[in-house]
Parts: sequence; C-alpha cells; structure tokens
Amino acid sequence: MDRLDLELYAERLARHAERTADDLADARLREAWWELEQTARPQLTAADVARLEGLGLLIAPPVAAVLGRTVAERAHDLTAIHRLQAIVESQRAARRQVVTGEIATSSPPSWS
Repeated sequence: MDRLDLELYAERLARHAERTADDLADARLREAWWELEQTARPQLTAADVARLEGLGLLIAPPVAAVLGRTVAERAHDLTAIHRLQAIVESQRAARRQVVTGEIATSSPPSWS
C-alpha cells in the first residue's frame, strides 16, 4: 500500500470512529431517556402511551430491551476501531520516517 492509500485509509477510519462514537453517545442518551420514560409511563393512560410510542416520543419496550446491547456493541466497535487506528498510525509513522530518511530505533541516539 502506498503512502497516499494509507493516508486515505486513516481518514476513512477516523470518519468511521467519529460515526461510531456518535452512535454510542446516541444509544447512551436513549438509555437515559428510557429511564425517564419508565418514571412517566405509570402517570399516562394506555392510549397516551400508545400514541407517544407511535410518535417515537416514548421508546417501546422491545426497543428498550435492545438499548443496553446497543451501547455495549458500539463501545466494543469503537475499541476495535481505535486498535486498528493505532496500527495504521504506527505504519504511517514508519512511512514518514522512511520518507524523511530517519531510522526507527527503540532508543534515542547517543550524543557521546
């Protein structure tokens, strides 16, 4: 893979990580809303609940059951993406060293 392809791949990963982080934040917010809705439901009529679920203002119980799994899945997705990003960034750094003529070493050069 040439340097340009690697740069494009890194950008693609960054966009994907951002979308996944947004999805995770949204799922966590929906989870918090579900807790609030659980408090409100007993104070509403069955017709109100049905209408509000139909409008998407209350989360239907089957959807709520998926929220916890969604949060966990997105968190695992984001962790995996970050691992891949670390590998890609390491390769990008190695390519930059080759281009600039630097040699990668495990320790800094001695000035003695």
